[in-house]
Amino acid sequence: MTIQPPKGTRDFLPKEMIVRQFVFDIAREVFERFGFEPIETPAIESWELLSKKGGGGEDIKKEIYYFRDKADREIGMRFDLTAPLGRVAASNPQLPKPFKRYQMAAVWRYDNPQAGRYREFWQADADIVGSEKMDSEAECLVAAVTILEALGFRDFSIRLNNRKILNGIIEFLGIPKEKAPDVFRSLDKLEKIGESEVLKGVTSAGVNDSKAKKLLQMIKARGSPGTILQRERKRLESYSSAKQGMDELEQIVKRCRAYGIAGKLIIDLSLVRGLDYYTGPIFEISVRTKREIGSIAGGGRYDNLVEAYGGRWTPAVGISLGIERICEIMEAEKMVKHAQTRTKVFVAVADEGLMENAIFVAQKLRAAGINSQIELMGRSLGKQLEYVDRVKIPFAVIVGAQELKKGKYTVREMAKRKQGLFTLEKIIQTLRKK
Repeated sequence: MTIQPPKGTRDFLPKEMIVRQFVFDIAREVFERFGFEPIETPAIESWELLSKKGGGGEDIKKEIYYFRDKADREIGMRFDLTAPLGRVAASNPQLPKPFKRYQMAAVWRYDNPQAGRYREFWQADADIVGSEKMDSEAECLVAAVTILEALGFRDFSIRLNNRKILNGIIEFLGIPKEKAPDVFRSLDKLEKIGESEVLKGVTSAGVNDSKAKKLLQMIKARGSPGTILQRERKRLESYSSAKQGMDELEQIVKRCRAYGIAGKLIIDLSLVRGLDYYTGPIFEISVRTKREIGSIAGGGRYDNLVEAYGGRWTPAVGISLGIERICEIMEAEKMVKHAQTRTKVFVAVADEGLMENAIFVAQKLRAAGINSQIELMGRSLGKQLEYVDRVKIPFAVIVGAQELKKGKYTVREMAKRKQGLFTLEKIIQTLRKK
């Protein structure tokens, strides 16, 4: 019996990793194009940080991988990349503002594995720390849109809401403010468990049945920013929190119009995002696809998190792209046609005695930036070429005694079954272009 990886985790063989690295490379290039700088944080954090009030919240605390180390310190695996960033910002107040950072790394949550959801998964985050202006939300959104379009996504939308509007609705309905966190956690499960179960959750949080039903009715508002915000202003204008939330969304829409992405925006008052640290605008990006896989990116504003972690009050906003879901959609929709290998050339030898000549050729190819393998198994030439075919290496350079006398090598283009005799300089010149 072979030993399997822990439940909710996976191995990625070269074929899968090539796709994932393609996504990482695009994300990294776009983030840096937008001026985000890379950071890295530990996979483990103190339990004090991960369980802090004003952080992820009670539901997330239940999913954190928790343990005590050999010195009996309470430790947890990071559940996202935002909480560690809050700690970094709190510990480094000298960082020039805005501090624009990106990070791509694994996070862990003890959740029930299902399509697009695993216990170990990767996120690609971009955050802006230090700015209260809604320009930062628009900048995060347009960076995410640029990444998705570069990956080949076209049919996707951005759902927008604001926690301040939700707070205004709570106030409008006369629901006590202290019940809001529990109510929001229930509302966040709407797509997963349905309206009737959410209604039970809201009433169990201490909201009477009529107010709970009215709440669910009000958050059904969904549509174009102009239509929804204009309508909700008439109902919620006298509630300062809701008014500020709607003003902020209008500013985001205005900036997104300048960026050319306003057509993708939808106001959706049912959008909650379950993490407790959100304080303002929140957003999710969903793709229309054959598979129901949920949102592929999300984020929002979390102005109180740095202060909760011991720093001075610092506004911040960010967005996170879910690598697993993006890759699964790309595979299912056949959006990627990448090779099974990153190797471009296999240097084969017709005779074991020519290995030093083959090493010379491989090193010249590698020095020219051409990914190359060399024979390591002592196989016959026929077996070497069978291997090249099997792993889909596009070219084979064959080192043979007769060819060496002419100062040339046989190059075989495997897919076309074509071959020719060329000097090493010509081989390098040609393969650099392919």
